[in-house]
Amino acid sequence: MIFVILQLLFKEIHTEQYVQMLLVFAYGTLIPLTLSLAKTEYTKLYQTLLTVHPISFILACISFWIDRGIVSFILSLPWFGFTALIALYGLSSLVKTRAWETMPKMLVHAGLLYIVIGGGWLSLHRLNVDVLHFQDILILLTSIHFHYAAFVTIIAFGLMGNFIRPSQSIVRRIYNGLGAFLLVGPIFVAIGITFSPVSPLIEFLSVVEFVVPIALFAILSLVFIVPNVKSSKARTFMTVAFFSLFVSMSFAFLYGYGHISEISVLDIPLMVFVHGFVNSFGFSLCMILALWHENQV
Repeated sequence: MIFVILQLLFKEIHTEQYVQMLLVFAYGTLIPLTLSLAKTEYTKLYQTLLTVHPISFILACISFWIDRGIVSFILSLPWFGFTALIALYGLSSLVKTRAWETMPKMLVHAGLLYIVIGGGWLSLHRLNVDVLHFQDILILLTSIHFHYAAFVTIIAFGLMGNFIRPSQSIVRRIYNGLGAFLLVGPIFVAIGITFSPVSPLIEFLSVVEFVVPIALFAILSLVFIVPNVKSSKARTFMTVAFFSLFVSMSFAFLYGYGHISEISVLDIPLMVFVHGFVNSFGFSLCMILALWHENQV
């Protein structure tokens, strides 16, 4: 909240400022809460994560206030290190729990592993170097993609698998099928962003591969999984979350479609404002609140 207020008071708000606000919200709120929900065991490494998080979060915020360059890059490195520790924790847990045996566990651990890519792209952005001739905003958007879609969303979907009843065998099969697409989806989207300057079609197909399974998963959850949740508060938050996700993914689809058609449906600023804020507060925050309330039952 302090970061957002200072941005509004002292900086001219444009697309990059919005992305920074959403990243800071993820750093300070969504990432630690999701990490807590995804915790498989309380090890020394996990305790280290709790210790490292506050200082890495504060330094990352400060890096946004300094012009991009070597100092800003150095200030962003602790957050990159924090995400690397999360990935290391996920890799260790993956082996110990044999997570590859079930889709819910696999999705949770995939999210834990993916986030380090987001941390790396943040540092690249703050270093202010030319990366594959990307626009500056695309580098930052790649970072936010791996914090939200590849971490919060995939872990949330993994945890939702725990609410499927044994009698819902068909639902389980559909869930596993959609989960297989989600496991590789973030990589496809990253490839699409990489090739977007030369091949909009590749970008669109990569978006479809990730967005369509997410939208179908939202429908599957609303109809068959959310009713299994015990807490009424959790069901309410989940309902809001999955409706928001459906809206958010619809905008992502329209944005990708605009790149292969002659009609530009959405540009990056509008995409960031609508898709970004709906996904951050409508889905991510409500989903975390839902899972938290359910864990209290």
